Amino acid sequence: MFSMLRNRLGIPGVISVIALVFAMMGGAYAANNSGGGKATASAKAKRGPTGPRGPKGAKGSVGPAGPQGAVGAAGQKGATGAQGPTGSTGAQGTPGAAGSPGAAGSPWTAGGVLPPGETETGAFGGKFGAGGVMETGVSFLIPLAAGMAFPANTKSIPLGEPVPAECDNGEGAAPSPTNPEADPGFFCVFTGFDSNIPSLPFGPIPLTPGGTPGVGTTGAIFRVGGGTPEASYGGSFAVTAP
Repeated sequence: MFSMLRNRLGIPGVISVIALVFAMMGGAYAANNSGGGKATASAKAKRGPTGPRGPKGAKGSVGPAGPQGAVGAAGQKGATGAQGPTGSTGAQGTPGAAGSPGAAGSPWTAGGVLPPGETETGAFGGKFGAGGVMETGVSFLIPLAAGMAFPANTKSIPLGEPVPAECDNGEGAAPSPTNPEADPGFFCVFTGFDSNIPSLPFGPIPLTPGGTPGVGTTGAIFRVGGGTPEASYGGSFAVTAP
């Protein structure tokens, strides 16, 4: 027990308790010796000094978690805020560089005809035996809208002869077998070479594919007679749509 008091009150506290006990015992003794009368004086124990604070106890274990509280009511929706001012317009961007032009397309659609003022050119030629008749033809890659009449719209330029105005478009180099030209509405034949070909008033007469004088929409045929011992004939042509 003394050890318990010492641990709780310390040495000074224990001394104070012992003194208090003895004082009380002395008072009781005096009362008993006075003949059983009432004590005339009482002894009041004096409180001793507070002992030092004991060491901190170990931390207790964590208690169980309490039940989850009820979900609170939803708060009221706040008022809609005022619309902010419209932002300023941004600066216009720099225009991009222009793309390179595409390749030029064909001016004619598939199945179409030679447009007005457009020219088509080509070459022809042949050789045949003595005394025979030669027929050679030219074809138009792009057909004409209509044929051309002979001799009004067909011109033949013999080798070395002057070129008529209808077969000179007035542009670039002078017309020749290597540079055939024709005005709109005309078919011009430029002789490039001939041998033993009889002289004809209009040169070789062009024939339509049907055999009549003139130029067809798809081309023309030249028929010439030969001499001795053999003949040859060739050149170039130009046709321009009216």
